[in-house]
Amino acid sequence: MHVRNTPYYPLFFLAALLGYFIYRAAGAPYSDFAGYYFGSWELLHGNYQHVYDTYSLNALIAQKGHAGIFVSYAPFPPFTSIVLAPFLIFPVTVAKIVFNVFSAALFMFTVSRAIKYFSLPTWVVWLIPILFLVPLRNNIFFGQTYLLLFALLLEGYMAYEKKKPVLAALLWAVAIVFKLFPLVILFYLVAKKQYKQVAYCTAACLLLGVVSVILNGFASWQYYVLTIFPRANSGELNDSYTYLFQSAFMLLKNVFVYDEVQNPQVLFNSTPLFVICMVLFKAAILAGCVSVTLHKKTSDFLAFACWIAASLLLSPNGSSYSLILLLVPLLAMVDSNIKPVYIYISMALVFLISAIPVQVLFGWPLLLQFPRLYLMLFLFFLLIRASGPRLLLKPFIAFFVVLLLADAGKLFPKADNSTYLLKEKLPLVYAYAIENNRLVYYYWDNKGSHATVSNYIVQQSTTNEVRIQNNQVYYKGKRLTSTPDRKKQAMLINGSEIIYLSDKNRGFAFYTLRRVGL
Repeated sequence: MHVRNTPYYPLFFLAALLGYFIYRAAGAPYSDFAGYYFGSWELLHGNYQHVYDTYSLNALIAQKGHAGIFVSYAPFPPFTSIVLAPFLIFPVTVAKIVFNVFSAALFMFTVSRAIKYFSLPTWVVWLIPILFLVPLRNNIFFGQTYLLLFALLLEGYMAYEKKKPVLAALLWAVAIVFKLFPLVILFYLVAKKQYKQVAYCTAACLLLGVVSVILNGFASWQYYVLTIFPRANSGELNDSYTYLFQSAFMLLKNVFVYDEVQNPQVLFNSTPLFVICMVLFKAAILAGCVSVTLHKKTSDFLAFACWIAASLLLSPNGSSYSLILLLVPLLAMVDSNIKPVYIYISMALVFLISAIPVQVLFGWPLLLQFPRLYLMLFLFFLLIRASGPRLLLKPFIAFFVVLLLADAGKLFPKADNSTYLLKEKLPLVYAYAIENNRLVYYYWDNKGSHATVSNYIVQQSTTNEVRIQNNQVYYKGKRLTSTPDRKKQAMLINGSEIIYLSDKNRGFAFYTLRRVGL
């Protein structure tokens, strides 16, 4: 496949653009990189509970003299700290620059190798800065890791194509334990009946997991897997109803799952229907990927790219910077012998997907707030249509049954007799107090700590005989709650109700105030 020479001029243009972004980002806020940097530092020093508690992490950053920062480490597994470890020897300002240079250089290296290996035309490279302008910019300005992830995924695939299974396994394993959602690669390999490569990848993941357990401690992984991951996988990072993630999960949750404060205008209140619709969606996406992979006329690269696109659709947490991964299916379509019209439409879709400023859609009707999701579904449909296969019914049924069984416990959630104390959206509340017979709550944002005096009148308050045990509220030995949300600081008010901090239907440890009557 090594036919063309590497097109250097468009690569120089791409490098110049990335260099310009790095230069501009050097004077910009630390943004997401602050979460990576300070969270990884604390995690490597054993403070995993503080790292995954958003208030504790941001308070720690503020104590170090950094203002204007509000970040979360909740999406990141402990292995993330190992990837960031080499950059922690620098001050955070320098570390972000060095990390951006490293990520951009690795991205450039992989793109140049891919263009040469797949013998892609020069015009493709010229279009990368145009089609992916926003994802490239945001990866650099936010100090995000998706340029690095792109390199790991595509270098892994090229190693796999070159019959270098160990190298491919190591590269893919780093991507998997780093971001988790690339786990779909194993489904791709199983569908291809590449069981030996699956074994290599699994072994590499286990090896990296052991290294992480040694460096991060078993407790950090146990805490992440049992406590953090289930919440992050439900889209509960900072706003569990946000349209900004542009995911099918968030759209369906807003349609079907009622919340008194965050989603009072639900179109049809039915948690079972939400679960079933999500299972149908996931089963259809996965079955589509299997159909493409098993189709004899589909190239391996296009099948692999289909799984990468699927991983973005299946994730409940979308972002602008993750869209750089759409370069994989775009390169695969150009590499495959498909009708040019599919390629041109896909390029237009990628440009629109990347360029739409979804933040301006605030306040729009719900179904109009998810254009990026609709366009990504259209792009995924084009990938399948260009590959030629029909949707296989057996994989769809199999995925539906397995996923429905896995989510059976979510069909009928336990009744919750608690309600919001204050009928308004609150930021991250980390504590409250009673002052002058009024409730005062303390919250944290990017400007630091604030106190707000509420209109909630308190005549009497006591913590006697009130406790939180096993994450549930008890009064005089009687259990009052049975929900999985995190709870703290329970207090009996006016002898009639207990108030407490809860992160129910919010991001992990993004507390608000709730009440439960006696």
